[in-house]
Amino acid sequence: MSALHEAEETYRRMAYDTFARDLKMGFNLGFCRTFAVPEIARVLVSTGRMTQHTRIRAKATGAMMYGLFEHGLDSEQGAETIAALGKLHAPFAIGDDAFRYVLACFDLAPMRWCAAHAWRVPTDAERTASHTLYLGLAERLGISEVPATWREFETWTRAYERAHFATTPEGRELWQATRGMLADRVPGVLGPLAGAAADSLLDDLAREAFGAPRPPALVR
Repeated sequence: MSALHEAEETYRRMAYDTFARDLKMGFNLGFCRTFAVPEIARVLVSTGRMTQHTRIRAKATGAMMYGLFEHGLDSEQGAETIAALGKLHAPFAIGDDAFRYVLACFDLAPMRWCAAHAWRVPTDAERTASHTLYLGLAERLGISEVPATWREFETWTRAYERAHFATTPEGRELWQATRGMLADRVPGVLGPLAGAAADSLLDDLAREAFGAPRPPALVR
């Protein structure tokens, strides 16, 4: 069995069993982090899909990614999904580093969320499996110079965020659109706190970029 196929099997277990609910939350938050990068936010707002049809766009992205997890990158379904992803992004002028950062958000943010909030911390082997899977996806999408290990990628990502995160009208608009979707996960009895609860899912760097208030300690 190749390293990629072994990584896909490990990731499949995480996505559908070990960390099923937490991994989905990590994906949602990872996608939201891309809004803090001005060039990415401009593209997402320009299409109108993320602001006008937020749930449909989010579900479509999730379905594509989970299709890759279920069937594998080199399956017939995987090849069709990768081709669709390439076609989807081809018209937009996004720099190579921005593409790397989007990849990082899908690779690292779910693992980071699981480490902080899941029933156990992901093992190094599981984190390596995630990174191996996304290295394979990067290769097939033509995204070059992705750091070879998840630790190196984490270091690169943190530096990228410090250099590129900024407050923009587009980023604020995207967060407001997505914030409502995350707030819906809050139990109904806590309805008045739902928006603040969604804000509390952000770290300080992202919260500053989106102009979101720091929620009270009780909400956090």
